Amino acid sequence: MEDIQVGQLMVPFLSLMGVIAVVVCVLMRLSLPDIQGTKAEQGEKLEKSVWSFSHLTLGVIAIFFYVGVEVCIGANINMYAIELHRDPALMATLYWGGMLIGRLVGSSLRTIPPRIQLVVTTVSATVLTVLAIACNNPWLLTAVGLFHSIMWGAIFTLSVAKLGKYTSVASGVFMIGVVGGAILPLCQGLLADLMNGWRWSWCLVIFGELFMLYYALIGSRVCQSAE
Repeated sequence: MEDIQVGQLMVPFLSLMGVIAVVVCVLMRLSLPDIQGTKAEQGEKLEKSVWSFSHLTLGVIAIFFYVGVEVCIGANINMYAIELHRDPALMATLYWGGMLIGRLVGSSLRTIPPRIQLVVTTVSATVLTVLAIACNNPWLLTAVGLFHSIMWGAIFTLSVAKLGKYTSVASGVFMIGVVGGAILPLCQGLLADLMNGWRWSWCLVIFGELFMLYYALIGSRVCQSAE
């Protein structure tokens, strides 16, 4: 990693910028239909704040932790592997590969309630992370990607449940939580510096998984419906 030069990254980044530009242009030309009953009618005002719905507010926090722990493993498993003199490139590839497989398989899970999906995936991810710490084995973390890939859709569905005309605004508010992908990996790096190693810094990931489990079991219950 010390031999990598900035100049070597120019072509990949420029290519990525080009792909993003093409995707943006295509999306701007698409005319997507509005889903009935998901936003206020023209001239109609929303009587409440979207933050008054506890299952949405906790859903934003849950997605904060979801994106955060997802990126923590994807970004920092390399550093953990290097610390243990393992192959960092292969581990990161397996983790993101598991995410890809999970996304493809996830479309076939529509008949399973999102709450059950979230409970199963968070428990599985927590167990694997605990075992990775106990055994000091980063290979176990690569399998977590398979479970992380299912969580986004489950959390989103639970967060906007029964919001009616507030759904459109709530969807935008929901995206605030993705900032966790920038904050938690940084916090994990600081923990690793304080602890002189990456092994116990994965407790931060466990905390995030447990919050999502709490959200699945309790926090996602609709206490106030807009419908």
